[in-house]
Amino acid sequence: MKWFVADSVFDSIRPVYRAGKLIGIFTHTIDFRRQMFLTNSRDQVLLVVAILMDVYALTVSTRTSYSFSNSILLNVGIFCSVNLGIIISLSVSLCNRLVVGRMFRLFNTLDHVDQILVSYGYRLNHQLNHLLSCIYMVAPILINFLMMISTFFIAHDQATEQFTAVEIIVFLRSSLVFTIYGSYICVTLTSIYMRFRGLNKVISNQFPMSTIATDPYKSRITPVADGVATVRCIGDMHEKLSESIVDFNYCFALQILLMMASAFGYTLFSIFGIIHALSQPEQDASHQVSMNNMVYGCIYLSFIIQVVVAGSLVTKECKRTVISVHKAICYGYYDVVILRQIKFLSQQLHSIAPRISCLLFDFEWPFLISVAATLVMHVVILVQFDLSIIANKV
Repeated sequence: MKWFVADSVFDSIRPVYRAGKLIGIFTHTIDFRRQMFLTNSRDQVLLVVAILMDVYALTVSTRTSYSFSNSILLNVGIFCSVNLGIIISLSVSLCNRLVVGRMFRLFNTLDHVDQILVSYGYRLNHQLNHLLSCIYMVAPILINFLMMISTFFIAHDQATEQFTAVEIIVFLRSSLVFTIYGSYICVTLTSIYMRFRGLNKVISNQFPMSTIATDPYKSRITPVADGVATVRCIGDMHEKLSESIVDFNYCFALQILLMMASAFGYTLFSIFGIIHALSQPEQDASHQVSMNNMVYGCIYLSFIIQVVVAGSLVTKECKRTVISVHKAICYGYYDVVILRQIKFLSQQLHSIAPRISCLLFDFEWPFLISVAATLVMHVVILVQFDLSIIANKV
């Protein structure tokens, strides 16, 4: 199938990149045939249109009354979370325009790593990566359109009936910016992870990893020049992949931090809205609105989970590289020159240990537990405030 033909990392990111460019997330053009990026007059116009749409959405949102519940805490929380999401949509296009060169260098570095891996007999499945990119692209688009139909055309309430068709479109675009850009981030992290996994596979193929599975004396058969060249290539690949992590943090850290803050806030007040709606004896339109908000909250919460899981996998493979090199030192017998080169590589791995982060937090498994604990704690605090307000009214 021609749609899934891909020969490089640039081809694998093409679907989600084009979806992002269609809604103004990316205001630069990637030439996939020549593997270079450029900026033309259409990109300039796209940037201006994207900014105007976000400014218009923010203007409409700030003057809209989100009074779909009798809880002031809930109305204010949803109002702030929605406006923060629109501000993030505005900042994403501007930030991507500023870091476009470094973002392209990230994928160019991954492409160079692919070429080195191929020379050692390890070929990545770019078609599978392209398919994953298509899934990452289609899933948020379908979910957003289904939620838009449910919110604005099925669930009739006062909060949604006040929007015109143009306003619905700009709000839909802001939601798509959040989800599609989140998919682009996950695709990028997956690309880095698969290169680290390929590097570790090459190390395990070139050097003994144990005294049982392989012959520890096979490394002595390798010519000294070839052994030194292999170790240097491994060091070069690790350095390039480490640079790609640094570039990723530089290009995406601020946006991820803001998106996580918005996702956390919206999820928090969505859960609180469900609890508040279920505590009311009468059934009204606010119950359906709370359910819709909860679905949106789950979508935004899934962004936090996906990014943290993907970042944790990258960090795990990066640490595994260090383990593989030290296993090669322990279980192999080498010429003095090769052994000295491997020790230099070990020092490099010790001094260069980048992590996926969002300026404040490293993305590792314990971070998910911290997010869940903080979410539960704030829900309890909001419920207690809500109960005190109800008691004062009585």
